[in-house]
Amino acid sequence: MSEDLRFRFPLAVIDFEATALSLESWPIEVGIAVAPSPDGPVEIWSSLILPDPAWDIAAQWDPDAQRVHGINRRDLRDGRAPAGVLAELNARLEPPWQVWCDGGPYDRHWLDCLVNAAGIPPRFELVDLAVATRQDNALRGRYRDALTGSPPHRAGPDAERICRALLQALRQAG
Repeated sequence: MSEDLRFRFPLAVIDFEATALSLESWPIEVGIAVAPSPDGPVEIWSSLILPDPAWDIAAQWDPDAQRVHGINRRDLRDGRAPAGVLAELNARLEPPWQVWCDGGPYDRHWLDCLVNAAGIPPRFELVDLAVATRQDNALRGRYRDALTGSPPHRAGPDAERICRALLQALRQAG
């Protein structure tokens, strides 16, 4: 992870849904939200992920996780292969982008799973939002206050919710 934890525009946030909330689980959906400027619209993209044949989805499928995100194994047949998903992420997140996440080691694990299955590197850097906001108590408080409502638990809307809360906190900072 980079030492430079400044928020820059375009501002991008990534979120994953997975087979379980564990570091042995597999990513099944990814979403990004991108704010080109502090006051511009937020662009959202997401995709279901077709499981790689090497992933043992059944062994890591948590029914509680399915109840939370509402994605079942049949839905994954409509997903895109990992290489296609990562190629789309790379195209949408032209370097040198920092992409913020709120899942820390989980998001890193799920991105690594996607990268390994795709066989291509990401052209963006994943940065943990908790690390950046820990360095600025005021920003952390404004961000938490801006996270209103319950998370939808779908990758695109979750990324959008995080991005909008972060934008609001940054605008309040002046």
